[in-house]
Amino acid sequence: MIRTLSKTLSNTSYPSTESLPARSRRPTLDLLASRLSDSKKHFLDQIPHHQQKLTKLRKRAKSLLSSSFTDQCSFDRKNSDEIISVDEIYRRINATQTNNANSSNFGIPPPKLLQPSTLIDEEQSKSILLELPPRVHGLNWQILFSTEANGFSLNQLYRRSMQVDVDNPSLLIVKDIEQNIFGAYVSQQLMISEGFYGTGETFLFTFHPHFRVFHWTGNNQFFIKGDVKALGLGSGEGTYGLWLDADLYHGRTCPSKTFNNTRLSSKEDFIIASIELWTFID
Repeated sequence: MIRTLSKTLSNTSYPSTESLPARSRRPTLDLLASRLSDSKKHFLDQIPHHQQKLTKLRKRAKSLLSSSFTDQCSFDRKNSDEIISVDEIYRRINATQTNNANSSNFGIPPPKLLQPSTLIDEEQSKSILLELPPRVHGLNWQILFSTEANGFSLNQLYRRSMQVDVDNPSLLIVKDIEQNIFGAYVSQQLMISEGFYGTGETFLFTFHPHFRVFHWTGNNQFFIKGDVKALGLGSGEGTYGLWLDADLYHGRTCPSKTFNNTRLSSKEDFIIASIELWTFID
């Protein structure tokens, strides 16, 4: 009996979905096509909305750009074909360093002075360090000349300055009898010359009444001039940004076109109390 029932079931055929009449499959296909059409229409309807939203986001991003950044970009595009000198590159780099000094001085240790200074303390040396060009960062400061040890003689300052390579930069620090401290960073050693020498790395600085730095303006290249009678740094219209006489006794400081500096001391004419000249070594 069981065998008969099994044979009967196996001989029984059931209709597949492919054999169903087209009328029974059409509602399902029509529904799917309708849903696809609705989805496409919804997607197309949303395109203008997203485009409008994207436009608003672009306008908002543009409004957040600072005017200074936009001006700088315009300047760069305008001068993209300009040929500039090495000194002009120095000037632009130094200007950038000056603008960014306050934002980049965190965590920088003070320089290592191989001998103690009688004119500046650790904080003052660090202020100067932050303005120096990158090529001297990390180098040790070595004193070459001081009036305390070598006397008040400009010739002696030249002589001791030339004991190291002429291309070594140096740092001149002056203190007057009014206790004002100021000076200059020069791109090479101080020496007697027939005319002006130096590069756009050179700058003047002062701690009166607070620390200020005066970098090269690009107006001229009157950086340093030395002879047996005097030493001058920065010039224009017959005056010097910093001037010292042969005896290292009298000094003068005036505004100069080279650095667009103010007076470095409280008075235009001053009497020197002490001088130190430093260089930078590994």
